[in-house]
Amino acid sequence: MIVTLGVLLAIFSASRWYAATVSIPRYCAQPEMALQRLAAVLTQDKPAGDGPRRDYIVAAKLGFLLPAHADETAEVYLRRLRDRLERECG
Repeated sequence: MIVTLGVLLAIFSASRWYAATVSIPRYCAQPEMALQRLAAVLTQDKPAGDGPRRDYIVAAKLGFLLPAHADETAEVYLRRLRDRLERECG
């Protein structure tokens, strides 16, 4: 039981480290583009239309890394993400 708990805590810690040092900084090259695509993912049924979806999938990953709070509107959530990216990329 203690070993399992230790492994789970190690995995959680490693995933937070990876998100903070590798995944989130990838969005620093074009943070506004990522936020625009994530906004499209949140508000449209088929944000990419019939075109390639990869860029929208990458933007959706940002939503997985920094999820919205339960009571947060899309507008407030995107503003919070913009602030976070500005701090991370600053």
